[in-house]
Amino acid sequence: MDHETFNQAIDLHADMVARLLMLRCRQPEDAGDCFQSVFLKLLTYPKPFQDQEHIKAWLIRTAIHEAASLNRQFWKRKVVLLGDSPYPDAAVPEDSDARQLLDELRTLPEPQREVLYLYYYEGYSVDELAALLGVRPGTVKSRLSRARAALKQKLETEGYSHEMGRI
Repeated sequence: MDHETFNQAIDLHADMVARLLMLRCRQPEDAGDCFQSVFLKLLTYPKPFQDQEHIKAWLIRTAIHEAASLNRQFWKRKVVLLGDSPYPDAAVPEDSDARQLLDELRTLPEPQREVLYLYYYEGYSVDELAALLGVRPGTVKSRLSRARAALKQKLETEGYSHEMGRI
């Protein structure tokens, strides 16, 4: 990959990869390590890409695999995090509704959290997600449905109503 295309990919997709890794990794430091690995793999990837959308899809799949690989390591599975939240996020105030929604989202199982993020935040369709994640469209739909129901139930037990909009 030439440096111009690589720099363009960083400019266009770095934030998306960072957000995805923060959802999948337990600590920001781990997300940073995975982020560097993903873009190093992109720089050294020997095959040509069709366009920026192809690069984006490749980055998402590589980030998912990189975070899963990190989380599978023995010493990562046996770590106990101290403090209130394993996901410090200085950009979101502690007492805000957005922080509570973010914390509730992070309690969902990883596959459900992942499809919610990619569907709503990145704007992928069900069919695109199925191809991207290597599962059937029905699996994506059921993960979305279960994630919405779980998130709705958690938010309603916290006293939130449908005023926040469709989840």
